[in-house]
Amino acid sequence: MEYALVALWLVTYLLLLYLGQPLAAALLPDLEDRGATVALPLGLAVVWLVVFVLGRVSIQLGLWVGLLALAGLSGVAVYRGFEVDHDAYARTALVFAIAFLFLVAVRAVDPAASPVAGEKFLDMSLLQSSLRGTTIPPEDAWFAGETVRYYYGGHLLASLLARLTGTSGRLACNLALSGYCAMLVTAAYGLAGSIAAHRGFSYRRAGIAAAFFVGFASNLLTPLRFGGAVLEAVAARAGPLGVFPSVLAAVWNWFAGLLLPLPRDYGIATSTSEFSYWPASRVLEGAITEFPLFAWLNGDLHAHMMSTPFLLAVAAVLFQTFAAGTDRSQSRTLVTVFGVVPALGATIAVVNSWSFPAVGGLTVLTLALAPERPMMSLLDRERPILNYDGPFARPLLEARTLALAAVAGGVVLGLAWLLSSPYWLAVASSTGGIGLFPDRSTLAELLVAHGSFLLLFWLYLYRYSRPVVASRAVLAALAVLLLAVTVAIDVVAIGLFGPLILVGWVLLRDERLYTPAPPKATDAPKPADSDAPARPGFETVLLVGAAGLIVLVEFVYLQDGGASGRFNTVFKVYAQAWLLAAVAAGVVLTRLIDQHHSALGLSGPRWRRGFLVGAVALAAMLSLYGGLALSGHFGLADSAASLPGPLSAVPVGVVLGGLLLGLTAIGWLTLRRVSAAIPAERGAYRAGSRLAVGVLVVSVAFVGGLAVVDAAGDADPTVDALAFVESDHPEEADAIYWLDREVDGQPNMVSYPGQQYQWDNAPASLTGVPTVVGKPPESVYRGGDVYRQRVADVETIFTGRPDEQRRLLAEYDVELVYVGPHERRNYPDSTVANLSAVTVAKQWPAVTIYRVDQGALGNGTG
Repeated sequence: MEYALVALWLVTYLLLLYLGQPLAAALLPDLEDRGATVALPLGLAVVWLVVFVLGRVSIQLGLWVGLLALAGLSGVAVYRGFEVDHDAYARTALVFAIAFLFLVAVRAVDPAASPVAGEKFLDMSLLQSSLRGTTIPPEDAWFAGETVRYYYGGHLLASLLARLTGTSGRLACNLALSGYCAMLVTAAYGLAGSIAAHRGFSYRRAGIAAAFFVGFASNLLTPLRFGGAVLEAVAARAGPLGVFPSVLAAVWNWFAGLLLPLPRDYGIATSTSEFSYWPASRVLEGAITEFPLFAWLNGDLHAHMMSTPFLLAVAAVLFQTFAAGTDRSQSRTLVTVFGVVPALGATIAVVNSWSFPAVGGLTVLTLALAPERPMMSLLDRERPILNYDGPFARPLLEARTLALAAVAGGVVLGLAWLLSSPYWLAVASSTGGIGLFPDRSTLAELLVAHGSFLLLFWLYLYRYSRPVVASRAVLAALAVLLLAVTVAIDVVAIGLFGPLILVGWVLLRDERLYTPAPPKATDAPKPADSDAPARPGFETVLLVGAAGLIVLVEFVYLQDGGASGRFNTVFKVYAQAWLLAAVAAGVVLTRLIDQHHSALGLSGPRWRRGFLVGAVALAAMLSLYGGLALSGHFGLADSAASLPGPLSAVPVGVVLGGLLLGLTAIGWLTLRRVSAAIPAERGAYRAGSRLAVGVLVVSVAFVGGLAVVDAAGDADPTVDALAFVESDHPEEADAIYWLDREVDGQPNMVSYPGQQYQWDNAPASLTGVPTVVGKPPESVYRGGDVYRQRVADVETIFTGRPDEQRRLLAEYDVELVYVGPHERRNYPDSTVANLSAVTVAKQWPAVTIYRVDQGALGNGTG
């Protein structure tokens, strides 16, 4: 295991976090943590934007100028009084370190950039090409001589971190992926905490809950399928005490049977040995329903996950506008909305174009639903917002607010498009347009995919609607009627999510319902009847956004050519919906537990105890996937029987995770005691001691956990994405390693194109050395005719007449010819080696790599 390299990357991330914190504090002064938890994505966005501009001259120049720009902006922020909050930095760094080392441990067990069950070949080709190249956009490793036609921004950023740390692509892949995961979890923790604190609730509890939902929770498929099996296993090992879990298992299976089997025959499992981590990502028929933990386990350095921390940074910046309202100066609001948000939007556009519209959507929702109407206040600063008090005054006011918000959202997207226009004009591949009315999701599918969020959000909005609803029975009857009607007419998403959008919108816009909450956050629950209850906040904006995205893909999809129907649209949109819903759920769960008031429904001591019990049960259910998946992932599933008594029915991964969490808790108590002895006025020293002790404890847990896994497994942990080649494809390993290590730059190569999701085209995919034509997705990016022409040209290069071979080798500027098992099998009559301009560069038993002398191709010899 490359422990020193892991430490180097962690230190690099934490230094960049420190460097970006003053800038974050200047942009987000009203957040509880002053933007510390999104300082890293904000800082990296600054560096990335500079590279995006200067990288057309030199990526290396852009990297150093970008770092200087970040340092300069933070220096200006410090000069203007926005210094580093060392306590906030220590908390943020510790959360980041926990998430980073967790995923490093996960990836170290299965680091392979394998072509099966994912897009790792595509991702490695983009990362390696970005590292090999000197300018942007990077050259396409699957289409030599042309730049990529794919959103490459996240891979470019990963390559910048690799350059900064002097790391090869094969080692940087999993470390960059772990960094993206840690940025996401940290941003979710801080955003949810700040939203909760803005209304007077616990920052820490909301942050932890959001980090759980975004980092470890799953959808309901696994608990529904395997909950009864786990309970029955516990009952079988509990002796006389097994009656209760046995009865509970029967009840559980009965309830699960109401939703299962789904169309893919996901019936109730009889044993946990039937578990596979894959089915939970395919709950909807003909679509992907990934959640973050699945993506991290699957291990793709893919765009839909790399954009997530930047999307939360956008949400944090917009929350600043929501929270500050008209208390902030007009110029600062304008800079935030029309400067910072478009800059982040431009970054997101090139990292993951699918998330680009969400930037505009969040802007519209924030400006339309902010309590003090910031856009209208900008326009009407010196006069009343609406000089009309007739019967239609309120609807007209709301319509004007929404119209201005929509215009502002459009301007934000327009500015972001202009900033990223080199990508849109030269790189982005075309699509087939918008498709309407795809096959819709069933009630069972939507409940399994989103049931936990639906439960929390319905409870949350019901309790706030309760003061203005005369009859609970009428409200319940209307809800049931709406759901029944939408199921009958096959628009069930409207029945489940439509009320969330409508009620959430109304509650945020009706100032008469609630008075503002005390501005000071506290970790203690709010007193039961202190003044008026705090009204819904920015978590409801995120809730409405998530619900809107889920409803949208029931009616509209993008015909992208990569897959039929709405397959990819649901995939990419659901990733964003889960993200927004997870942050909102962290705040909602905290408020359900902590906020109780006589004016609210579902309120009082008994409801508080019920919500506490429900929260524990929900966390256990949503953790079952992680427990089972990690047990199998770490090779510990078969050792469960060695545990004592009823614990033998529990996945060892759960037990090991509990022990590691216990060690972390002990460390947390220790560091609190250590720092308590340091005077408060020595803030930086005290925060540093907390961070040092915390990182030490987390590191011990990380190393100890990997030691247990190493003892139980067959292979040593590593972050090397290419280590699998030696064991799985030994006949080509030396050749691929030679290309990766010894070949400089991006000389064009010719090799067999191959098929998707197979061990084809590995030399180009894993090393970034561009081949004339690679995997079939290029037919989507370039067009089918263009792709097929190159495939035919490659066959001619291997088997055609000498004059045709020389012409095509010159036309494509080929310098290397890779002849391995696939080439010999698919071109058995290959004659390219007979050309006088083609000589052996390196040879192994199963692979020969030839060098082409371009200068000798024109002499006409065979």
